[in-house]
Amino acid sequence: MAMKAGLLLTVTFPFVIALSACAFQTRTTSRTTRERQLLTKIFSAVSIERTAIREIGEFQNWAVLCGVQPENGFCLVESDVNDGDWRSVSSSGTIKDSRVLFVPSEMIFSASITAQEFDGYVNGCLQTLQKKGFAHLIPEFLLFLKVIIEYERGEQSPYYPWFSSLPRKWNTGSAMDDFCLSCLPPYLKKLCLEERSHLSAFRDALKEFNYLGDWAKANEELSRFIYNVVLTRSFKSQDGDRKLVPGADMLNHGYPSNVALNYDSDGNCHVICTRDIRPGEDLVLDYGHTTNPSKLFATYGFLFQSPATYCKILHPSPSKELVAVGYSPEKLVFGTQNGEIAPSVWDVLLYSRLETRSASAKDRNAFFQAHINGDQTAKALMHQKYFKETCSALLLHVDNILAEVDELTLRTNSFDSIKHPRLPLIRRHNQMVIDTFQKVKANINENFMPMSG
Repeated sequence: MAMKAGLLLTVTFPFVIALSACAFQTRTTSRTTRERQLLTKIFSAVSIERTAIREIGEFQNWAVLCGVQPENGFCLVESDVNDGDWRSVSSSGTIKDSRVLFVPSEMIFSASITAQEFDGYVNGCLQTLQKKGFAHLIPEFLLFLKVIIEYERGEQSPYYPWFSSLPRKWNTGSAMDDFCLSCLPPYLKKLCLEERSHLSAFRDALKEFNYLGDWAKANEELSRFIYNVVLTRSFKSQDGDRKLVPGADMLNHGYPSNVALNYDSDGNCHVICTRDIRPGEDLVLDYGHTTNPSKLFATYGFLFQSPATYCKILHPSPSKELVAVGYSPEKLVFGTQNGEIAPSVWDVLLYSRLETRSASAKDRNAFFQAHINGDQTAKALMHQKYFKETCSALLLHVDNILAEVDELTLRTNSFDSIKHPRLPLIRRHNQMVIDTFQKVKANINENFMPMSG
């Protein structure tokens, strides 16, 4: 059933909004949990099985009826590798600043609007997230709640065709089973466990919402599906709001972006080209984490051919001074093409060692001040003084990672990819780590070890 443009989708509790042939009508009697459970059974929900087919054609017809306007050759193309994925492309090509897609505000899920709709009814949910230390995920949770309410309505929801178009094959951290987690290097495993903890917190918070059926609250697979829909397909808007835009959610990751999502004063979304587009070129949006493919893997479930990757140096409790020196995945990187070592790697290796030695307090303070003041000459002198030690430490770290990932690769090769469908992607990730770290090792041996002698 199509949602007509110009109708605002709202849910006002304790009333339930029902879709008629031409408008949303408010029913004046509240619905018990039992009645909502019966409705869930009556109105069939979209299958979330991994083998379910994505109904892209039905989705496109629905979107046009709702007021979505594809322009300048915007179209959806099935992936060449037959993995069930789809790509947004411009078949005709177009020029910079032209619009390729328009999505009316009535179709868009918004965290801020959801907060207003559910004001007073989600206090318990938000308190649960805050107690667990996940207050920063409240916008994502509000979208999670809004989407799961629509899913529970089954065919009664105007978003039913959109649900039918969504992927079911998730390779994200929250979708990993325990065996897959056991095949991951420590840093990627840490990121995946964080995703699982976020999903767990969302499920706990959902229990505090009284206007959702027990079936939907208790269904772990459904929670995982909705969580992945929200976390992989929603983005922050210019005003800091979190939005999920059916249609624009089909834009895949790419670096650099060649499109941007702009919102007008009425909340409509305009997908605008940021440069000229060739005929048949993919339309892509930068999801961030360009030099951290492990983060993209854990959050979005794909492996990106990044120009650099995190060097995997993990500190259990980095000091604020160490962070100031450069301890972060975005700065501690190795080049994936040539094994180049970022300057921050050397800085962090040196400062982390100076921190553990009371006898080095003078050098530690001198190095920190030189870093803060941008005194490259003073920093270089300190690096030279400890270079043999930091170089040996880096080489040992690289060797340890290589040995660990080699062992994990043997583990993945011993099990069936049919039973564990995420293994091929995990193998590719681990091979990317091996290839990069081998290049780094060769770089150290050829260019740095002679200097430390």
